[in-house]
Amino acid sequence: MKSITNSHEEKSYGQLMIMKNFRPRSFSICPLDLAEDDDVSVTTALTRKPTLTKELIIARFGLNAKVTIDLVNLHLHSDLARNATEKRCQALRNLFRTMKTNNYMLIGDFNFGDAHIKEQNILAMYENDIHDLWKEMYRLDENPGFTFDPLRNICAQITSQSQRSRRLDRYLIHTLYNLSYSIEHLSMIATDTISIDPFNNNDNQRINLYDHYALQLIIDFRTRSISHRSALVILPTTNKKPLIASCRTHYRSSNNLWPSHINLLWPFYYLNDCQDDQEDILLKLRLLLCQYSPFSLKINEIDSFVENNVCFLKCDEQSTNHLRQLHEQLARLFSYCFKNILNKSFEFPVPYLYILQRPHDNDTTPFHIVHQIPLGPVLQPIHYRQLNSVHTKLQEFFQTMNLYETHESYKTKQDKFEKLSSCFQQIFNKDTLHCFTHSFLPYGSFRIGINGQDVDTVFLLNEIKPTNSETTFDGTLHQLKQDANALNKHIVNLLETQINGNFKEEIIYCMKIEALFPIISILFNDQTKVEIFVQIELNDEQSIECKAVNDSHSPGSIHGVYDMERLLVYTRSPPIFQHLLTYIRTWAQHVGLYGQVYGYLGGYAWAVLCACICHKYLSPIKSLLTIQEFSIDEFFSLVKSFFSTFAQFNWSTDVFCLYPKSYKPIIYAGRPSVYQRGSMRIISPSPPFNNAARSTKKSTRDLIIQGFQHVIQLLDSISTFTTEDKLNALKQILELNNNFPNEKMESIVQLTISSENADELDSWIGWIKSHLSFFFSDCEEACHYTFQPQSAIEYQSNKSVALYAIAFQVDSIALKQSQKFITRLQKFTDQVNSFLNRTNSMKFSHQIISKDDWKHERMKLKSQRINQ
Repeated sequence: MKSITNSHEEKSYGQLMIMKNFRPRSFSICPLDLAEDDDVSVTTALTRKPTLTKELIIARFGLNAKVTIDLVNLHLHSDLARNATEKRCQALRNLFRTMKTNNYMLIGDFNFGDAHIKEQNILAMYENDIHDLWKEMYRLDENPGFTFDPLRNICAQITSQSQRSRRLDRYLIHTLYNLSYSIEHLSMIATDTISIDPFNNNDNQRINLYDHYALQLIIDFRTRSISHRSALVILPTTNKKPLIASCRTHYRSSNNLWPSHINLLWPFYYLNDCQDDQEDILLKLRLLLCQYSPFSLKINEIDSFVENNVCFLKCDEQSTNHLRQLHEQLARLFSYCFKNILNKSFEFPVPYLYILQRPHDNDTTPFHIVHQIPLGPVLQPIHYRQLNSVHTKLQEFFQTMNLYETHESYKTKQDKFEKLSSCFQQIFNKDTLHCFTHSFLPYGSFRIGINGQDVDTVFLLNEIKPTNSETTFDGTLHQLKQDANALNKHIVNLLETQINGNFKEEIIYCMKIEALFPIISILFNDQTKVEIFVQIELNDEQSIECKAVNDSHSPGSIHGVYDMERLLVYTRSPPIFQHLLTYIRTWAQHVGLYGQVYGYLGGYAWAVLCACICHKYLSPIKSLLTIQEFSIDEFFSLVKSFFSTFAQFNWSTDVFCLYPKSYKPIIYAGRPSVYQRGSMRIISPSPPFNNAARSTKKSTRDLIIQGFQHVIQLLDSISTFTTEDKLNALKQILELNNNFPNEKMESIVQLTISSENADELDSWIGWIKSHLSFFFSDCEEACHYTFQPQSAIEYQSNKSVALYAIAFQVDSIALKQSQKFITRLQKFTDQVNSFLNRTNSMKFSHQIISKDDWKHERMKLKSQRINQ
């Protein structure tokens, strides 16, 4: 094997690929240029001055007649080479940029470990496309995979200069096209030593085979089939089924295998309920459908074909009109010749597209719905007497329990969102910006059509490739680009000015909230509250390169938006998911376990848990009637599965994620630990795979678990055999009280917050909320106290004073005498008082009292409100 490094100054070394029992379709040795040149090529040697190159061994194997995968063997520079880090980085950059195939796996000695920041950052840039199989199988803190281990390997001790153990050898796989995989086995082998002199039984000297351990991978590749047993369709609403069915009775019984439908794509991908389907098909389809609004179809006639396979001449518009006129006249004259004449056209709404399929091995089984995918960026809100939703009895239950949002409330929110969107379009548009684009998108409860308190939105400003026609606005933004804080402030000020100018008579206030990220809060006169998260995505050398590879802005990085879209494609039936999430959120709010800022689970974390239950426990959807007849019994079963699953989950040690263990996300290099902290770990399925429960503490985690267990105890104590029993049980769950403070708590820290007006008070409370988590951590980690925070701020009747309480499991005297606690409480007070926008009217105080005294004070306040 010839040298893989074309350098006369360094010792040559090489690599080889050995195959057993099967041959590749093709085999080649290709140079990889290490020069910093945009025109590098893996497969073409350019005629120019010789430069340093690496050589790759590429073997292409056929998985079937049409699908192939390339195994690419490489050996990057070791630390013994000059400028080794730069050479490795350039090799990786050029390789990822120039590989022209989708299906490939990189194998070999990469010569850098997980602590090499520069190389790891390059892998992080391409993490959506390049996956490290060892990280998918193992946690590095549990199994670091040191293939170069001087501590155990005698050869490595001899060759290593630093004596540090590192994971130098890897399997990296590119995101596959029309192909999925599962890892059956991945481990280090050849770790044992051998005798130096095998012919001398008395010689105990032993040595390892090599200074690196080998990696053994057994991987199962599955081709993703496009099958006539799967289709993407539009389904007419069930109230039109009798009309259509009357026209189908004259045709073959095999037609009953298909529900009445309109084909969009047939054949279609056959889905296997795996992660690749959700990421590569369902999510992409959902993101495309986000751009289209629901519409209605008008059906004028139901016709038939004599044969299954026909071709026809497509007329132009004028010819079609002539033929239509003739057809209408013939229909009147010879009406008995037309079996399926509609006296009146009908139309139906199209809020969803459906993927239908049936098993590979049975052509007699009817098609069923495997996924129901919404149209439009905002889901239809669930409401009473909704078509293609759950059973009317279940809808009546939701209506009785006030779980549905009113039509007026939803329309008000929708109106505010559309007005704000038009408002921003006035200054951010194609005429004012050529180098930037903007998006204004909803997320949270409003996006998924459930009743929420606020309208959460994100304003995204995204820099695109520079153009020659830079506008004045572009120039201003480019100048500010060097200072991210200045640019953020400029955009927030522009938005705030635009809002105040357009809605001066409609809003009570529009203000910036001091938080980790820029947020604008708006309160309208009708008490509708809108929060705008401001996100700015700028180009730098790395992001430009990454965008060039992906040819688009990475969707997973838009705050809050695609987090929920991944949940929707995972749930299979959005209407059922919407009902379950609405129910569970309401229960959590009633019992005081809702609110990320208070140390509990926020709305997104509850949504992740509900999505898991829908995916795991929802029965197969045979037809639209299955959804429309989704009963109280079935809903109760989902609710019971929710509480039993998460009451038994080991929250203290285990990590909860929607996807299987083989789908391990890559951890960003240098990523702040704030995104992974939390006593409960509920991992978001979207990059950068944050912990959605990162605000939880041990105290609040235990309270949440007790809440789950309390429901299970309730269900075990009552009858749940009949439908009426289950309906009663569902009511009793929602009627559970907020047990604050619970029987174990003995003392209360009461916070009193006041200001002259509602505008200032909301701003003041927002600042205090943002510092509660730090205080909770101090109470738990430094003072070792168990506590119970309230899950809401309580406003007093005059709206200028608010109260908030934190209960502790020690008596008030011990709390007052604890120097550690008093120090942490003073630290929290100092943080609160450091608010930059604080005015003289903003007051903050606290007192430590017993639980009984606190209850007595509340009774007095309640009595005063009644007397008023």
